Amino acid sequence: MQGIKLSSIVNQQHLEPCHAYEPFKCPVDGNCISIQYLCDGAPDCSDGYDEDARLCTAAKRPPVEETASFLQSLIASHGPNYLEKLFGSKARDALAPMGGVEPVAIALSESQTIEDFCAVLHLMKSDLEHLRSVFMAVENGDLGMLKSLGIKDSELGDVKFFLEKLVNTGFLD
Repeated sequence: MQGIKLSSIVNQQHLEPCHAYEPFKCPVDGNCISIQYLCDGAPDCSDGYDEDARLCTAAKRPPVEETASFLQSLIASHGPNYLEKLFGSKARDALAPMGGVEPVAIALSESQTIEDFCAVLHLMKSDLEHLRSVFMAVENGDLGMLKSLGIKDSELGDVKFFLEKLVNTGFLD
């Protein structure tokens, strides 16, 4: 009888939402922890999920939804092959060869480095080098390189802002 009560308490813990002061719910044990304890070097979830490298990288990056929305808006505004300018030849047809917008947004969020991103999406070495040159241009403030790819002046600000967010969170490291 005691085991049944404990089991129902544990199940109820997984279903209850976390309080605002402890908004992060550990997926395995259902414990709620404060955001300040995420990625602090000390595991607070029973399985250490709050210290997972992908989670910690994603915590520094723009949310997946924001990234997906930005990529989708570029495709909608400029056509299905626009992102080929940034990501290389595999980004044709609205990123279809890379799995679509959502997997690319997730990979941008979770991949610690540009190499990890390319490995996850099975990009060719030439695409990695192209992507690296795009990010290096942004890091060095070389807008001329972005213009040479066909990115218009009216688009430069948004594209630069987006890419800088990734650069500033270690994407090129």
